[in-house]
Amino acid sequence: MENMRVMNDASLEPWLGNIIDLTLSDGTHRIGLLQKVDHEWAQLSAGRGNPTIVDGGKVRISDAVSIVRASRN
Repeated sequence: MENMRVMNDASLEPWLGNIIDLTLSDGTHRIGLLQKVDHEWAQLSAGRGNPTIVDGGKVRISDAVSIVRASRN
């Protein structure tokens, strides 16, 4: 399931508690467990034993352009 439209907090709410891959408008990705969403920011967690996420896991929702369930390798 992929979502290719403008993101807002309602776009991310159904993904809470899932490991997701967010593609940002600059082409980078943020992968992690979606823990919290407010009207402007999402909080991702890397999980125990994984490298920390850039910017402490905070992602501006308006910078996100797509969201998919992250693959598990």
